[in-house]
Amino acid sequence: MKPMNCAQCEERLSDYLENALNVNEKDTVERHFQACRVCSELLAGMRGVLDWGKAFPVYTAPVWLATRIIANTGNTGNALRVARETWTETLAAMGRWIIEPRTAMAVFTAAMVVGWMGSLAGISPRWTTMTAVVRDPAVIYYDAGVLVNRAYGRAVRTYYNTPLVTQIQSRIEQLREIS
Repeated sequence: MKPMNCAQCEERLSDYLENALNVNEKDTVERHFQACRVCSELLAGMRGVLDWGKAFPVYTAPVWLATRIIANTGNTGNALRVARETWTETLAAMGRWIIEPRTAMAVFTAAMVVGWMGSLAGISPRWTTMTAVVRDPAVIYYDAGVLVNRAYGRAVRTYYNTPLVTQIQSRIEQLREIS
């Protein structure tokens, strides 16, 4: 039989610990453990973890827990309600995702990186007419950066004006006044 390398031994280590290897593989793995100190230490460490896991206490769930979970899932009776999403709801969800601050920031960052890469390639943002765009279409990157920056600014202002954020800020101010 061919000697086993460390990668092959590690692949079979779980099966070895569970006595799931055939006799030949088990002998090969054991010979490798005798020859390799690193794999022997790994085996000892894994055995320690398994022994620790077996000694970990198991708690039984309270009798009332299952009924409480079922009562709080929001089912009406025994029948589950299946809610179907309409196209308008899907489009509204996509719109909320697009104006989300982190999405606006990702788009802004992408536009900035593309603009930066364009400037490294020698693309100039100076254009005043449509003929300049035709001659150098890469200047669109720079205008996209401006638009994304505005959209990001609006998204951040909208986020900070939401009722939840306003409540949190007012509560923080109250706590500062108290302390």
